[in-house]
Amino acid sequence: MYDITIIGGSLSGLISAINLSDDYNICIIDINQEIGFPTNFPGFSNNIDLVKNILSKEDQSNLYLQENNIGWGLRSEWLIKYLTQLSAKKGVDIINRTRVTNIFFEDNFNIEIIGGGPQNNIINSKIIIDETKQIHSGPGEKNHTILIENDKLINIESELCGYFSGIIPTKNSPKLDNTLFQINRDDGLTEFWFNNKPENHIDWIEIKSCNSPTILGPMVIDDYFTRAEEISKQSRKLLT
Repeated sequence: MYDITIIGGSLSGLISAINLSDDYNICIIDINQEIGFPTNFPGFSNNIDLVKNILSKEDQSNLYLQENNIGWGLRSEWLIKYLTQLSAKKGVDIINRTRVTNIFFEDNFNIEIIGGGPQNNIINSKIIIDETKQIHSGPGEKNHTILIENDKLINIESELCGYFSGIIPTKNSPKLDNTLFQINRDDGLTEFWFNNKPENHIDWIEIKSCNSPTILGPMVIDDYFTRAEEISKQSRKLLT
């Protein structure tokens, strides 16, 4: 029996799990092979102390932190990787390549699963945190199935929008119009975010199109910490 089951390995889900792990028994169920890959948020923080307060100095040193004019750039994939490792170190059970197929409630939640998780195909939990809208679909565009409505199921809604992101060496960075973010990192790369793929011919070394939670633009790392704080507050209230 878990106190909290987080369905969907999102950035805010990982932060919430870390915040709550000292007091509760938690698992994260993720449909993909690796949590949060590829990332669907910019590698940018206005308040880098949020990251520094949660990760060790050794992990921070591998994020390629660089101060920009409006905040800090970092490699978002490594942030997700180190938060996943920290969650596991703090006793959070992480179940990858596993899909929720049904949920029913009898005093507690009974979560039916299929995939690469434990042999027992039912997970029991006191409360659920639904982060499925914060993550990518699984292989074959499959998704978790959450049809139940319950006061003990936490789902903080956020609007999703499509964005295009590309990375090029900083020394080759052109001046581009209509950029949402132009984020320099200490690995010599610059990350760009747009509402739509630019028409300019650019020799990107990495690109992605993704649906991202948005608040007047894609949510940055600070917004996920704010979301995780609200999730943690609601979770503690339900479990008190």
